[in-house]
Amino acid sequence: MSALNVRLPLVNKLLYASDMVGSQAVAQTRNLWLLFFLAPPAGVGLPTAMPALYLGFLHLDPRVFAGVLLTAGRVIEAFDDPVIGWWSDRTKSRLGRRIPFVIFSTPFYGLFFAMLWFTPGGQAGLANAVYLFVVLELFFLASTLSSGPYEALLPEIARSHRDRMSVVAWQFYFGVLGAALGLVLTGYLKDIFDFRVMGVTVASFGLAFRFLGLSGIWRRAPRETPVAQLNLKSAFKATLSNRQFLYFLPSFVLFQAAAGMVIAWLPFYVTVVSGLGNGGAVTSLLSGMSLAAMVVSVSGLWKIGNAKGKRWVYSVCLLGTGVYLPFLFFAGFIPGVPTLLQSAVMAFLAGVPMAGVNMLPKAITADITDYDELRTGLRREGMFYATQNLFEKIGSSLSPLLLSLILLLGDTASNPLGIRLVGPVAGGLAFFGFWLFRGYRLPSTVTRQSVEEAGLEV
Repeated sequence: MSALNVRLPLVNKLLYASDMVGSQAVAQTRNLWLLFFLAPPAGVGLPTAMPALYLGFLHLDPRVFAGVLLTAGRVIEAFDDPVIGWWSDRTKSRLGRRIPFVIFSTPFYGLFFAMLWFTPGGQAGLANAVYLFVVLELFFLASTLSSGPYEALLPEIARSHRDRMSVVAWQFYFGVLGAALGLVLTGYLKDIFDFRVMGVTVASFGLAFRFLGLSGIWRRAPRETPVAQLNLKSAFKATLSNRQFLYFLPSFVLFQAAAGMVIAWLPFYVTVVSGLGNGGAVTSLLSGMSLAAMVVSVSGLWKIGNAKGKRWVYSVCLLGTGVYLPFLFFAGFIPGVPTLLQSAVMAFLAGVPMAGVNMLPKAITADITDYDELRTGLRREGMFYATQNLFEKIGSSLSPLLLSLILLLGDTASNPLGIRLVGPVAGGLAFFGFWLFRGYRLPSTVTRQSVEEAGLEV
């Protein structure tokens, strides 16, 4: 029987996809709160953990300094992704190529995330900056060692288009639940307890669901896949010679940068511009509205994806995101409409196009690895997901830096220009991603015949 006809049982799909609860809780908590935790707006009654930086002519205020550290940490760490992906492609063990990495590194993934919220100094100081940078690098490394090989299991356990669409749809639903924990529950945990309790709670979710997901594919992950015998330089070069990957990759990176900016922007909008008070609770409410829109949208997008293909849905949703986000400039400005209602509608509408872009990248990358196998004869899932993560991290690492620089234009109630410009800048990034993706032509089921019919070289 062809591998394309071997279906993955529903229970295994659900268990594997459930990892997204923990991983999205961790990721969205970091995106939403870390910059705010390190350098909150003046006058909100929270201590600033980061100092200002003075180096002769260079003066960085605490928020820009925090943004620089977060960006530098992400960029530096991103370069270990290809090494780990290449390493897992070449690993041979009785548990297969991916599972040993997940087992060993996941406990450290949870530990270092929790430690991010335990800065050693009560006041802003250089010790906090050094501590943050070191722990952040260790967290990123453990995350890559655990998450990269785990993601690379998808093309190995789900071989058909329908199975991949099913898995990524379930991953999306579980991811929404995880994002709700990270974007909604964390606001209440922060208000009722503090950032430390919030961090430990979210780290526990990350640990528990990663191991739950691994249990679901323990017997399904292949143990005998031939290792990819390429050196690191050749493997990286071969990955970047795949033109379909090059059409997809920058679109994904630009969208992630845009989404990261909007997520980190939300507490500043709520606290400074909206005037609604109860910053944590309102931030959680608006995040929940966006997630609700995604839940409502994804079922229809999944059906359209099965009918029209991944490429069509991803492209249209990228365009929708690029067109809509600039309208965030006007959030709260509409006269005669309560600010909370305006903000809730704004958040809901943002979630609709972003649902498709969030749902499909893993399945698209799985198709690209199938295309690569046709071209090279090698299964190199680890290297493709790792290269995707490398550039995604570089792109998303720019989010806090871009946000902190834009906020220099105005982040107060009397001058909120910087806060209002975040939406148009993020929309421009997403639209540029749509423009670049137009060259992508892979069919949703990748076989030699379908690829040749699409006019692509094998």
